[in-house]
Amino acid sequence: MKARHFLTILAIIALAFPAFTIAGHYHGHYGSMQGNWDMTALDTNEDGVLTFEEFSAPNVKKWRSGFEMIDTSGDGNISTEEWRAFLEVHGVKSEK
Repeated sequence: MKARHFLTILAIIALAFPAFTIAGHYHGHYGSMQGNWDMTALDTNEDGVLTFEEFSAPNVKKWRSGFEMIDTSGDGNISTEEWRAFLEVHGVKSEK
């Protein structure tokens, strides 16, 4: 599989994963319609609606940690070299 295809698939999964994770975590049944569906735990400003920021907040720390793991220079950006090193560590061959 070419690196470009792999990265496209990875991006799709990365965008979908937080929603499923949050829904499963907060509802206790990982996709089941059973359990407590009270959104007050996410509605941090208690206005009765969820913003994207409120919805995604539980995973921000996880995503930040992953980003910082790849950003080995600590400059707040992931360079091509850092991304290739990350892929290599995980056994994915990248095009150079």
